[in-house]
Order: sequence, then structure tokens, then C-alpha cells
Amino acid sequence: MGKEFDIMKHRYFISRHDLGMGALLFLSLLICIVTFSAINGRLQARVVFYNLLLNIPLCLMLGYIDYFIIRFLQRGAHADSLLMACFRLIVADSLVVVASIAIDLLLSLFGIRAWKSVEQMIPAILWNSLFVLFIELSLYNRRLMENKMLLMEMKKEKAVYQFEALKNQLNPHFLFNCLNVLSALAYKDADKTNRFAKKLSSVYRYLLTTHDMDKVPLEDELDFTRNYIFLEQLRFGDNLHIHIEKDKNLPRRHIIPLSIQILVENALKHNVNTHEHPLEINIAISEDKVLVRNNLQLRQSVSRNRMGLANLAKQYQLHGKQINVEKDAFTFSVTLPLL
Repeated sequence: MGKEFDIMKHRYFISRHDLGMGALLFLSLLICIVTFSAINGRLQARVVFYNLLLNIPLCLMLGYIDYFIIRFLQRGAHADSLLMACFRLIVADSLVVVASIAIDLLLSLFGIRAWKSVEQMIPAILWNSLFVLFIELSLYNRRLMENKMLLMEMKKEKAVYQFEALKNQLNPHFLFNCLNVLSALAYKDADKTNRFAKKLSSVYRYLLTTHDMDKVPLEDELDFTRNYIFLEQLRFGDNLHIHIEKDKNLPRRHIIPLSIQILVENALKHNVNTHEHPLEINIAISEDKVLVRNNLQLRQSVSRNRMGLANLAKQYQLHGKQINVEKDAFTFSVTLPLL
């Protein structure tokens, strides 16, 4: 409800702003006509009224054409630069002259001369320049507002993701299972118990230190993933096979925190893993992506968490990237782009 109110408020502001600018533009056209009528020594109500009637249709027509021309020319990478704004102004004013001459020639076929001299076009040219400036300012203001709202939405999405990811990873089930494994190890292998406790500590330390980051170095994420895998492999034993393949001499890249771990966790959550049919998870890291693939042996029923893959996809969209999900009868794979 609050977001809809903000959008309606924004639209009302733009509409009121445009009406005010429209009135200002009409007044500016009137001033241009009066000024040039006075300069030419023809400051008469009849002359001003005639020029006003003559220029208003032309200005309205050119205004619509200006708008679409500017929108078309603003598609480039440097749309907001001063040089491009000047170029659009020159194109629009050139259009005024061409259109004025074309209309005059057309009317001359019927014995009507709309503009007896170029001087009578000057009010339209000046007004058109002001109108182009108005369009530029309005579109620039609109882009600023849209970018501001998009930034607010991105921050909101990021905050939701961070909270849900942290809440999801600090769930009692994961900690309970780890404590059970730790308790069992304590009576069997002191060295492995010590390693397990350190890995568990590293996992939670990483979760707490990265919960407010939008991206992390790939190496840090891989270290965290290896620690998480160590904990899960001690729990599942030979029922779980996880392989990590990494190209040599990779450039320093970044990735969204917890992204690889979420995919590993989803594979464990949604698939059966037994000694006869172990779960195989392969993680392949190349120069620009991470591919996580597992064999499909789905559980009969599982509580679905909407956060996982869908929220991960949203986070990548905020970075202008997309994840790729592929599924067939035997495998499920997700490709994560590196940042």
C-alpha cells in the first residue's frame, strides 16, 4: 500500500509540474511574439493574435515530434551529456525551419502565404528551443526519480535477502545436526572433533561478517563452501560426493555471498542420498561463471523454501546478471555468473 501511494504521489507531482511548465511555455511564446512584433514596429493586438494563431498549431505539432525525436536520440550511452543535449537542440530547431518552409510551400499552392519572411519563424524557433529544454529537463527529472525509486527497491530487496539468508542459515536444524555430529565425534576422534568445531566456527563467522555485503571475493566464498561441505560430508559420509573443479590462474572475481552454498544445500534438501545411490554434486569454476550440477533423485515430499533459488536470481538481477537453470530427467544444474 505504501509503495502504491508513493507511485501515485510521484505521478501527481509530474503531472502538476508538467501543467505548470505548459503554462510557462505558452507565456514564453506570447512574449516572443510580442517582442518581435515590437521590434518590427507592428505591435498591434491584431498582429499579435494572428501570429499566435499561426504559431500555436505549428508549436504543438513540433512539440510532439520533438518529444519522440529526443526520446529516440536519448537511447545512447551518453544521453545525459551536454554535447548530446546540444545536438538534440540543433536537430529540433532545424526541424522547425524545415517544417515551417514545407507548410508555407504547401499553403502557397492555395494562394496563402503563412510566413512572409524568415523573421516570422523566429518566435516558433525560440519557443521550440524552450520546449526542447523543457522536454530535456522533464525527462531528466523523470529518470532521476525512476533511478531513485529503483535504488530504493534494490536496497529493500538486498535487505530482505540478507535477512532471509542469515535467518535461513542460522536455522536450528543445521546447528542441531552439527551439534549431534560433534557430540558423536567427541567420543571417537579428538582430532576430527577439533577440526569439525573449527570448521563450524568458520562457517558462522563467515555468515556474520558477510550478511551486509552485496558481493564477496570468489576465493572467500569457496573457502566458506569447502568448510560447509566438510561439515555435511562428515554427517552424510559416503552418501554424499562433492567435487570442486577450478581453472588455474583465474582473475580476481566476485560472487554473491552464500550463493554456492545455497545450491549445495538445496541439492541436499530436495534429493535422497544413500550408500547405494549417493548424491553427486559437481562444482566447476571457470573464468566467468560457476556451474553447480547434481544428479536428480528427488524426495517424495519436501517443504519448499521460496527463498533459495528465486531470491538468488533476484540478487543477480540487481547486478544486471541472470542465473541459468537447466533440468532434465537425470540432472539439475545452475550457472552463476561471476561479478
